Amino acid sequence: MADVELLSYEACPYAQRTRMALIEKDIPFTLTEVDLYNKPDWFKALSPYGKVPLLKHKGDIVYESRIINEYIEDAFPQRPLMPRDPIRRAKARIWIDYCDSYLMPALHKLIADRRDPSKQEKNRADIAERFTFIEHEGLRKLSGGPYWLGDDISLVDLQYMPFIERFPCYTELWGAAIPDDCTRLKEWITAMEKRDSHRKTVSTHEYHMVRYRRYDQAA
Repeated sequence: MADVELLSYEACPYAQRTRMALIEKDIPFTLTEVDLYNKPDWFKALSPYGKVPLLKHKGDIVYESRIINEYIEDAFPQRPLMPRDPIRRAKARIWIDYCDSYLMPALHKLIADRRDPSKQEKNRADIAERFTFIEHEGLRKLSGGPYWLGDDISLVDLQYMPFIERFPCYTELWGAAIPDDCTRLKEWITAMEKRDSHRKTVSTHEYHMVRYRRYDQAA
């Protein structure tokens, strides 16, 4: 029995981040799926926010995906997923934060305004702007290799990939797109799709579409 247990929900991109990190670091773990629409009492007692992912390790509990992944990096230093150099670590954290602070709010706004076509053109433009910034200020400046920071995969890559996996749903439902000139970003996506950590955690486009269509069906 592994001494690491990950409480997850299959459709959750945040939990997928941590599943990918555990796989990349070759850490044995027990995966426990939780139905977030019918949360068992034992889960409510464990999770202060009632959310996944939640990591149990040697009797302790860690929650919030970014913090879990940093904990995994500290507790299991083999196969490091962050640079050792302090300035490169800082830059990695900047781009990890960019995902949650800039890219994700732009995507969420597209969903929030789905019934207001007058706002969607600007929302789509804002998303394209985020991708262009990632392309030129991130991938092209930081990396000469296939991944965000170069030849080695990092927590930065894992931060973004679950949302990129789901992005075709935003294209199909609300017309968002990665700009054609974001060639480095598209190369990165191809490289990430080949990783075992992605192949072992990926869900099909139709699986995601079932869930994103619920937004359009909701009042």
